[in-house]
Formats: sequence, structure tokens, C-alpha cells
Amino acid sequence: MQRTASMRVTGQKMNESITFKQKKLKQHYLSILLILMAVITISLASGIYHEIEHHKSAALEHAKNSFIKDLMFRKWIASHGGVYVTPTKRTPPNPYLAHIKDRDLVTTSGKKLTLMNPAYALRQLMDYEGMYGAKGHITSLKLLNPNNKPSDWEIKALKLFDQGQQTELHEFVAKEGQDYIYYMKALVVKKTCLKCHAHQGYKVGDIRGGVSVTIPMKKYNNDTSSAVYKLIAVYLVFYIIVIIGLFYTYSNAKKSLLEQHRLEQENHRKDEIMLAQSRHAAMGEMIAMIAHQWRQPITVIAMGANNMLADVELENVSDKSIKDQSYSILKQTEYLSTTIDDFRNFFRPDREKDEVRLEQVMYEAEKIIGKSLEHSNIKLTIRHSNGYIVKTYSRELLQVYINLLKNAKEALVDNVIENGWIDVLIADDNEHVITTICDNGGGIDTAIIDRIFDPYFTTKGETIGTGLGLYMSKTIVEKHLQGSLEVANKEKGVCFKIAIPIMEKTEV
Repeated sequence: MQRTASMRVTGQKMNESITFKQKKLKQHYLSILLILMAVITISLASGIYHEIEHHKSAALEHAKNSFIKDLMFRKWIASHGGVYVTPTKRTPPNPYLAHIKDRDLVTTSGKKLTLMNPAYALRQLMDYEGMYGAKGHITSLKLLNPNNKPSDWEIKALKLFDQGQQTELHEFVAKEGQDYIYYMKALVVKKTCLKCHAHQGYKVGDIRGGVSVTIPMKKYNNDTSSAVYKLIAVYLVFYIIVIIGLFYTYSNAKKSLLEQHRLEQENHRKDEIMLAQSRHAAMGEMIAMIAHQWRQPITVIAMGANNMLADVELENVSDKSIKDQSYSILKQTEYLSTTIDDFRNFFRPDREKDEVRLEQVMYEAEKIIGKSLEHSNIKLTIRHSNGYIVKTYSRELLQVYINLLKNAKEALVDNVIENGWIDVLIADDNEHVITTICDNGGGIDTAIIDRIFDPYFTTKGETIGTGLGLYMSKTIVEKHLQGSLEVANKEKGVCFKIAIPIMEKTEV
């Protein structure tokens, strides 16, 4: 038996679905990978930035500490009004202190001494500092000593100090292929400063100049490079771990998806086999129904033929009797032809969905099984108040209707119910068209009612029932027609309810 179109469509949809799911899974993991790579890269960039800033801050802190040391030394000298040292070639009397009458002294033992003011002493100290990395420089826009002339950068800083915009300034500068940090802080005139600088017009609180510190950044740059290389190495390992981890989880997810698809295909093949078995079983049942349908018309045809033969033998043939008998035979053969068309339509596979009212499909089912019900003295009533049409596989729905009507008939016959009836109501709830098929056949045992839709479950014995009718009915309704099939015991019998989604409202 050829598979139905809905089965083929379902198989195609399953293949399309797994391709789509694989594509979405790949996109999902690629998105996760890109997001994680972006997050890690941003984190790495942030780490590198903080390493650079950390070492710059360390260099600045070094410069500030050097300035504080120089300032403390200068304050100590200033607190003593300067210090006297023995004049030497390196420390001759300061010509810029000539206005101070006790610049030069001679001790009682005849030893000569000369005054070193804070700036003079600090400048000599700074010459020694340059040997250890940090080089200081005390300068001003109003110079006593031209040798303390400020550089271009120091002039910029001193002008900012004089304008009151800043009291300290630092900058990282590249000079002659080397990186340096320049730091400078303003010197505020104290009372102790006036001994040497009062003649310049300074007052307490004025900005007299500043002390700058220059530090080569080579050591800090090397430390920064080392820290950055280590950070990059750590993040490269992290990159690799993330990529391997995502690839591993993606591979497992893909395997799981393919395994799920394989199981779905296997279940789909089982459904196809069961549907074929169900259709084969239905074919045998249809033959029995055809026998019921044809019994009466064949009898009428046979009686008509016998009557014509009898008239011939009795020489009682007339045109009228021949016509009457012929019309009767033709009427019965038309009925037989119609019956053949009805059964052929039942076995015709659906190639695509068609738009139908469900009561039309139910009336087709009545044509096929109606005579069998009449033969068993079962009354079939069909009522409908449906104003909707649905787009569905009508041949498969016809099979479901016939299965449920046949099951109701068998329950009525097996339980020897007098005045047996089957009541069909087709109505809607604005979302579904609902077909309710009820009978007075005694209902279903509550111990098995939850199992009646299981495959191969039957209460009729293996030689009588296949146990596929209700299972395939539920499979067709829920998987192919996107509806639902439910069962519930009612007074004196059972009701099956089929709900099919509505396509549109139509005028009745």
C-alpha cells in the first residue's frame, strides 16, 4: 500500500527540520563563541590597559617621592637658615648670595666657611640623584642663577603655576628615542625663603618657581612589556580552553540532535508500517462492508433477470415489462457504481490538503459503513451546527471517522445492545471544529481506558483485532491533522472527541 501524502510530507518536514535545527545550533554556538571571544578580548584589552596605567602610576609615584625627598631636604636646610661648608672647587662661594654679609666666615681656628642656601645645596644633591635614575631640577621664571634656566616643558609648567591653574604637572614624553616621565610641583615662598629671595620682590605665599623630576621609563616599560606578555599568554590559554570547550559541547549537542532525529525517523518509519498495517486491515473490513452494500442491489438485479427469463419461458414478454425490469437493473448498477466510487475514494491517497466541512467527510463515512450499521440494527444520527471549514487531509480524517464508527458498532454488537445507536455531533468553539461520536455500547473499562491508544493494544484477541485502529487514529489526528483525539466514558457508553483547527469562517 502506497504511503499517504501526509506521511511523505511529514518525512520531508522532518528532514527540513533537522537541517534547520543543525543550522540554528551552529549559529547559536558561533554566536556564543563570538560573544565570549569579544568578552575575553575586551577583558584582555582592559588588563593590558590597567598594566600600562599601573606602571605609569608607579613611575609617577617614584617621581613624587623623589620630589618629596628633595623638598624635605630643602626644608631642613631652610629651617637652619642655610648651612656652612668649606669652600672647594665644586662648592665655591655662591656669587648670587653676595648681598648676604655673613655669606663667608672664618672660624676661630682660621678655617674658611661659605654659606649654602637651600637651592644651592639641593642643586648639588640633584647632581648625585641623576646617577640613580631620577634627576631633579630647581628652577624659576625669575632666576638668581642663569644655570638654573628652565626647559621648554618647565616653562610651560611654571606659567601654569603662575596663572594659578595648577600647582603640579606631569607628562610622559618621548625624547631622542627614549621615554621619560616629567614631573614638576610649585615651590611656595615661605618665611625662611626671604633671607635669600626677598630682594627679588617675593612675599610669603608667592609661587617662586618649582622643582622638576625627570625619570627614564625604560625600566617601567620593560616591566610593563613583561607583564603584558604574561597576560597575553594566560589569555591565549583561556582562548584555547573556551574554543575547545565550545567545540566539545557543540559536537555533543549535534550528536544529541542527530540521535533525536534518528529516533524520530525510526518512530516515523514505525508509524508508516503501522499505518500500512492499519490500511491493510481496513481493506479487509471494507470488503465486508462492500458485501453489505451490494447484497440488496445484487439480489434485486438477480430477481429482475429471473423475472425476465420467466416471462420469456411463459411467452409473457411485453415491452413494458422489459423496460421496467431493465430500468430496475440499471438503477441498481448505478448504485453499485456509486458504491465502488465511494470505496475507491476512501483508498485514494491524499496528495495535498483540501478545504472541507467535516460533516461532508462524515457523510462519506456513512455511505461506506451505513449499510453495515443497518444490518446490525444500529441507528446512526448525524447532527451539525458548524459554520467553519478546515484545511486538512480529508481521506485520513475519513479513515479516522470509519475507525471510530466501526469500533462503536463492534462494542454494540459484542455487548448485544438492543436499540443500539451512534450519535455524531459536529460543532465548533471558534478555534476548532469538534466532532463528538458517542454510543450506548456500555463504555470502556476504566482499568484500560488510558491504554486504548497504545499500539497493538486490543481487547478482541490477536486473531480478531490488530490493535492499530485507535492508535493510528490518534496518530493521524494529532501528528498529521494537528488536532486532538480524546475519549471519555458517558452514561451507558463512551464518547470520542476529535478537535481540528479551524481555517476560516464561511457562510452557511
